[in-house]
Amino acid sequence: VAIVKLVVMLSPMVPHLAELCWTRLCHDNMVAQALWPTYVKTLTVDDTVTLPVQINGKRRGEIEAPKNADSEMVESMTLSAPFVVQHLDGKTPKKVIVVPNRIVNLVV
Repeated sequence: VAIVKLVVMLSPMVPHLAELCWTRLCHDNMVAQALWPTYVKTLTVDDTVTLPVQINGKRRGEIEAPKNADSEMVESMTLSAPFVVQHLDGKTPKKVIVVPNRIVNLVV
């Protein structure tokens, strides 16, 4: 199904190649007569967000968190990340600032 949609979307730019692919996909009509694929918004929305992690103002890495996760969950995920444990070197952070869906800052 995805290949058929790809061939239809390629047809305005490379019509001869698209027609060849269309016939190889066992279609009887022309690709120019095919319906344009519809936009499905739910397929383009991500469920996770990548958050950069700063330690003392320097970017040290990033974590993957669920979109719109609460601050406590993001904080626990950040403090358990291997690169954070390595950079903290046994110290506890004085302050953890979580900007939802944007960034995590640790002040040590």
